[in-house]
Amino acid sequence: MAARRFRPTGLSNIRMTLSPQDLHLLKELKAAGERGRAIQAPHIRVVLDRLARGGFVVGRPMGGELVNYRITQRGQIVLVEHDLK
Repeated sequence: MAARRFRPTGLSNIRMTLSPQDLHLLKELKAAGERGRAIQAPHIRVVLDRLARGGFVVGRPMGGELVNYRITQRGQIVLVEHDLK
């Protein structure tokens, strides 16, 4: 699957290329619901931190290396646009 480009609407004009891994993580976070998902693995957190800078997820430190991530409305919109409900 090729990387997909998402052009956000609204206040931000940032362009960000979303990889299949990005879309997969967004789908997992959507399935996790309002509580989100606690992530400790540094290699996954790097990807999620990039998605947080793009406004697709929010992260909340939980102490130590653990961070709780949840999908934002913007992240949910991109899943619908790519038909990955």
